[in-house]
Amino acid sequence: MRQTEQTAREICALDLRAKGIAADAIAALVDRYWPVLANEIRQGIAVDSWPFAAEEIDRLTREYRQLIDPH
Repeated sequence: MRQTEQTAREICALDLRAKGIAADAIAALVDRYWPVLANEIRQGIAVDSWPFAAEEIDRLTREYRQLIDPH
C-alpha cells in the first residue's frame, strides 16, 4: 500500500499542477484526494489493507473530478 500511496500522491500533485491549482493549496488537496488515484491504480485489487470505504471513495472521486474538470 505504501508504494501505491506514494505513486497516487505524485499523480495527484501532477494533475493539480496541470490544472493550475495554486501551489500553496496542492499539499492539502493531495492529502485529501490521493485515495482516489490509489483506487484507480489498484483497480479494485486489495494487495494490502484498504482503509477506505466504498462510499468514501465514491464521494472523494466525485469531488476530485469536479475539481479537475468542473465542466
